[in-house]
Amino acid sequence: MRYVTHTLTLVLMVILGFMVGARYQKLMDNVDGMHNLVAVQKNKIAELRADNSHLTTVVRLREVLEDNRVRLARATVEEMATRVDQVSRRYGVSPDMIFAVIQTESAFDPMAVSDSGAVGLMQLLPSTAREVAQELNIQWTDGRILWDPLTNIEMGTFYLRSLISRFNNVEVALAAYNQGPNRIAALQATNAALPMAYSGRVFSALPERN
Repeated sequence: MRYVTHTLTLVLMVILGFMVGARYQKLMDNVDGMHNLVAVQKNKIAELRADNSHLTTVVRLREVLEDNRVRLARATVEEMATRVDQVSRRYGVSPDMIFAVIQTESAFDPMAVSDSGAVGLMQLLPSTAREVAQELNIQWTDGRILWDPLTNIEMGTFYLRSLISRFNNVEVALAAYNQGPNRIAALQATNAALPMAYSGRVFSALPERN
């Protein structure tokens, strides 16, 4: 009788263990399913935000071009807006700031060349662009790479971001973008007044915020 009772107890324990294990597995399956659902929803939200960011950048670029009476092919506008949106999120520089620099530097003329030899939309000197290309792992052949608007935007935005990080001040960084970081650093070292006219022009090109 004692043997039968012991055996019955073991059987009940096995059955109970199986039931508990099955319920635990079901619970874990539900948890995994919930995690997967959350991951899918997060991906969808990220995609919607990316789509909204891109659309907003396209609309803003069209507004800027219209305000400045600049006509570009639709495909060019789309490509430019896409690249600006990408580098804006990558380097943490707003599309409005990128557009304001382009407007101030070249008036959206990808073939613009300054008296000092700065080239393209964001008016980069080839010597500066060569260093930026190395940091971005972009193969440098010669200065003609700056004629490509998308590459120019990538390099210019990265360079501006590096200056903002270096000087920890957007207005000073813009002055360095225009005058050269070494000159601005030297003026700062002697507490001399900084040339801020260029920064003012860029900020005046930014949209007004109500």
